[in-house]
Amino acid sequence: MLHRISCACCLFFLAISSLLTVISPTTASASSPKSTIHAHTLADFPTVDPNYIYNQLFYMVTNFQHREAGYDNNLPVNVNGHDEFASYWSQELMRDVAGFGAQVRRDAFNVAGWQERPATVPAFNVEVTVPGVTHPEQVVVIGCHYDGEAISTQSANDDGSGCAIELGVARAMGMYWRSHHTYPARTLRFVIFDAEEQGLYGSFHYLNS
Repeated sequence: MLHRISCACCLFFLAISSLLTVISPTTASASSPKSTIHAHTLADFPTVDPNYIYNQLFYMVTNFQHREAGYDNNLPVNVNGHDEFASYWSQELMRDVAGFGAQVRRDAFNVAGWQERPATVPAFNVEVTVPGVTHPEQVVVIGCHYDGEAISTQSANDDGSGCAIELGVARAMGMYWRSHHTYPARTLRFVIFDAEEQGLYGSFHYLNS
């Protein structure tokens, strides 16, 4: 499993490498249009720690196994850990990218719920934004969904694994930026979408709001 996670993250980094060129704060700033942009080779690139991802996955799906959107009305975490999962994930991601001006936002929206079982509270997406320095208007979104079905036991793969990989990517980037004294050139948005199981409602709301 660790090998599959590591391979998936490596492919992800290869896909976005051309978009996430970083700049040195000693030679560039947000107000300097003539900033020097440093291209990095693949050998000099953020490294994902598969053990960190696995440990986060184990913790999240062990403590917040049931995460049904639209029904966590202060329910015990072992009954519905939806809201607690969202809080934990955003806290961990903010720690991973601390020092780079990240901001967290919850975006609530109404959902109908399941047939003959109406939702009792709104669902919400969670977004952590790391602002870009030279091209803040250019945005890269890294996302997955975090809700699950009420009685499902498959929440680790669907999609706790995606949420854990996002944390691993954020941690690798944060460590890379700090060690190289750099900042992201483009804006990054780490997002976990809600109410996917009920019909992709969270991602649809995100794209249309």
